[in-house]
Amino acid sequence: MVRSCASLGLALLLFGGASAHGQDTPVPREVDARATLPASEREAAPGDRPEPAARAATSVPNPLEPLPPRLTALHREFLSRVARRTIRDAVLGRAPYAPGYVPAELDELRTEALVRFREGGYLLAAAAGGPVPVALAVRDAALGAFQSLRAERSRGDGPGVDLALVNSMLVEIEIIGSAEPIAVDADWTQPRVIDPFIEPGIHGMVLLGPRKQHRFCPTELFTSDMTLAQALQDLTQTTHSDPSEVPKTKLLRFRTVHWYEPASGGEIVSLQRGLTVLPPAAVTAAGLDQAIERLAEYMCYRQKASGLFTYQYEPALDVYSDDDNLVRQVGATLAMAMHAKWSGRGASLAAADTGIRHHLQGLSAWPADEEAAFIATADRQNKLGVTALLALALREHPDAPRYTETRKRLVRGILRLQRPSGMFLTAFPPAGGIEAQDYFPGEALLALARQYDDEPSGEILEAFDRAIRYYREYFRAGPSPAFMPWQVQAYAAIAQHTKRKDYVEYVFELTDWLAQDQLTASNCPWPELWGGIASYQTGRAGVATAAYLEGFADALTLARRIGDAERGRRYEAQVRGAARFVMQLQVRPEEAYFVRSPQDAVGGVRTAPALNLLRIDHCQHALIALVKARQVLSPP
Repeated sequence: MVRSCASLGLALLLFGGASAHGQDTPVPREVDARATLPASEREAAPGDRPEPAARAATSVPNPLEPLPPRLTALHREFLSRVARRTIRDAVLGRAPYAPGYVPAELDELRTEALVRFREGGYLLAAAAGGPVPVALAVRDAALGAFQSLRAERSRGDGPGVDLALVNSMLVEIEIIGSAEPIAVDADWTQPRVIDPFIEPGIHGMVLLGPRKQHRFCPTELFTSDMTLAQALQDLTQTTHSDPSEVPKTKLLRFRTVHWYEPASGGEIVSLQRGLTVLPPAAVTAAGLDQAIERLAEYMCYRQKASGLFTYQYEPALDVYSDDDNLVRQVGATLAMAMHAKWSGRGASLAAADTGIRHHLQGLSAWPADEEAAFIATADRQNKLGVTALLALALREHPDAPRYTETRKRLVRGILRLQRPSGMFLTAFPPAGGIEAQDYFPGEALLALARQYDDEPSGEILEAFDRAIRYYREYFRAGPSPAFMPWQVQAYAAIAQHTKRKDYVEYVFELTDWLAQDQLTASNCPWPELWGGIASYQTGRAGVATAAYLEGFADALTLARRIGDAERGRRYEAQVRGAARFVMQLQVRPEEAYFVRSPQDAVGGVRTAPALNLLRIDHCQHALIALVKARQVLSPP
């Protein structure tokens, strides 16, 4: 990884501005099945399950919040011209460029500047300049990057640095603001201690040690696919060769202004967290349609000939991971089936057909009951989620009648897993087990509800009646954000048939509980986060919001159906906000400036605003959620 934030004049910068099978009673909390769930099975959101006290949407203000340099759009254009003119003159062998005119505001701003050259997503060179007046800092940084690039190319057999390259390459500029100390009472090297103080992709970090000092820019986080904890560890290891020096080290934070010019004369692209901030007004029928179609195309691109999807792409490394998860694979097939039904697009239909064919290879009869079936998986875990989601995919397929008998058998198999208490076992024979109670039972109930839509059954109604008695208490004893989406979707669907008050109240209880964690202008200073659900950590929202949006949309539909106008208005605002945030997470072409293979990234959905890991289940949830948002916000 290139450490583009080399410390040049750092001291002046810093101080210049200051779990049992068959169990029929609620799971005891000390052996809660959720607590034993491995990280690979948890929600897509960044971070693991927190302590209850950690759940709150409101950001904690810090009196020492650093400010970014004040630069207007015209200032950015001017400084980009300075950088480009500097390297043009250097190529021609002229004296270092001296701007004949500098806006007064810039002449008074003394700071450091970072200039990076990129081509095809690759970082060609980077250098820092200053602290001096900002125009000179940009000039010096551009000249330093040019000299570095010329020296590197002079050692190889490739092309040199000429005017054609100067005009075509991307020039990225980051202006550094003053650093402020972080008021951390605890040991800041321990996990999550600095989380309330460092906003990923917004704040950079500086370590001042007894002998060394090093800086980590906010841009380095989202261009390297690193978490905040990884960044801090990397920074600490870089700064200290002697671990005993760590306690003597001061931690400071700073902010920057960041933009790039894609080519000479190109339109300046201003970024925050590596994002182009999406306004609330973008949530329109046209905006949703564009996001949906781009995402569906991206998912089709990610499908392999077998019917499975590539699991995760890491843009910064330009690699696909070898990880996989069968439940999420079936979920992706479900998303393709739903989109094909919604849009009529042949590519999505073909993707759904290929995925369904693959997963139906595992169709197995229940022992001693040929009318019941489940999907046996190669790992022999036979998770309930695989069968439930495939039953949903068969139902949502544009030609659903073709799969009617198979779906009936899967539904009968699902019913066989429910215990008298209402609890579902979460794996089919021979596996057994009760893990993932937050996920699989809700998925199973939704599959049952969709079956009831087509073929009402007293057996299904009895299953819902047993389930609410168990899972309502399960939720109240230990609320979990991950529990909400599937349960809300299932009970909102069945409530529209039964009109049962307890079902309706259950849907609203879950929805209202989670909606309190939505980030808005009143509790979050960062517009790019508005609409996100900070469900696992204060002020932190990620792609789990897409799954929550699926539930919010169905809760809104239910509120409208029963005539609850107040909830309808409130839920519509929540759906609109969450849809904006999910759209914000989608990678747009202008945000892929550091990606070597834009085709593998553009259209996909990030894990978090400053974490560009593109996992197939993140895309699946986002696609379904945006389709649902489109249906409830702007019905066709």
